[in-house]
Amino acid sequence: MAFEVAITDPSVQASIISALGGIVAAAIAAIAAAVIGKQISGRKKLQVALLDAVDDIEFLLAVEQEHCNLHKEVSEESFKQRVRQSVRDQGLEWSGRFTPGRVRSMSIIKGK
Repeated sequence: MAFEVAITDPSVQASIISALGGIVAAAIAAIAAAVIGKQISGRKKLQVALLDAVDDIEFLLAVEQEHCNLHKEVSEESFKQRVRQSVRDQGLEWSGRFTPGRVRSMSIIKGK
């Protein structure tokens, strides 16, 4: 006796639909995980770049301070505002968002 199942059988159709639904659900979950993973990865890269930039700003502010201290020793004036104005005259602007105090407070967040 041969075992024959017709595709028109409602239980077979239900099983096929259920299997296809599982495959589609797994595919959607995999695509969503890939998209979310890429977003998280991109965000982490940006966060690392931001922390590096803050470290560089902290370094450059320290260089500026040391340079001003050297000028003060030699000429009684730091020339800080004069130099900053000269740079502004060249078309560059400083936002002021990364003052030495703000950079230090960001360093606390970074765990330094």
